[in-house]
Amino acid sequence: MEVKKTYAEEIIKKIKESKSEDSKNIYNIKNNIQDGFVIVKYKKLEIEERELLDGEILMFIPKEFEIMDEELAEIKYPGGDKPDYIYTNEDTTVNVTFSIEEGIINNEEIEEVKDILQKQMERLYPASKIEDSETIKVGEKSISYFSFDVPLLDGDVYNFMFFMEIKGQLLMGTFNSNVYQKKEWRPIIKQMIMTIKENPEKIEESSK
Repeated sequence: MEVKKTYAEEIIKKIKESKSEDSKNIYNIKNNIQDGFVIVKYKKLEIEERELLDGEILMFIPKEFEIMDEELAEIKYPGGDKPDYIYTNEDTTVNVTFSIEEGIINNEEIEEVKDILQKQMERLYPASKIEDSETIKVGEKSISYFSFDVPLLDGDVYNFMFFMEIKGQLLMGTFNSNVYQKKEWRPIIKQMIMTIKENPEKIEESSK
C-alpha cells in the first residue's frame, strides 16, 4: 500500500534536493508551480489553473487568491487608479491585478510598451532600481516585464509589472507584495505569467 507523503516530508525532500549552500533555509526552497503547490513564508499554497478576467484568460495562480472586496479595492487603489481585476490572498497582502487597456495593439509592440512604462516608473521613483527588465516568448506571444521596489511610509512594496497582447488589446498586469517577501515571490510570479493564455472556449465563442 502506497503511503502518501506528508507536507513536512515534501519540504524535507525539497531541502535535500537543493544544491544551495543555504539549502537548510526554507526560504531557499526552489518552488516550481508545476508541482501543484509552492511554499511561501512556511505556508503551502496550492496552485491551480483558473479562468480569470471573466473567463477571457487562463493562468496558474494560488488557489486561495480571490477577487478583492470592492470596498477594500477602492481604499487600496484610490483616485481612479483601480485596476479592472484584483486578485488577492487571504490577508490581502499579496495582489495580482489586471487591466485591459483600450486601443488596438499587436504582439510586436509589447516590448515598446514595457520600455515606455519603465521610463515612466524611473521618473516617478528615481531612487528605485529597475530590475528584471526583459521580454520573453511563450509560444507565439511576447510577454514583457520589469520590477522595482516602491518606498512607502508603512514599508517598501515590491512591484512586478507585466504586459502582453490579448485579442488585439493590451493586457497590463501587476504583482505586488511586501518587499520582504520579494525573494520568495519573484521566481513564482515569473513562472505564473508564463502560463497566461487566451481561453480557447472564449476564442471559439467569438468565432461563431
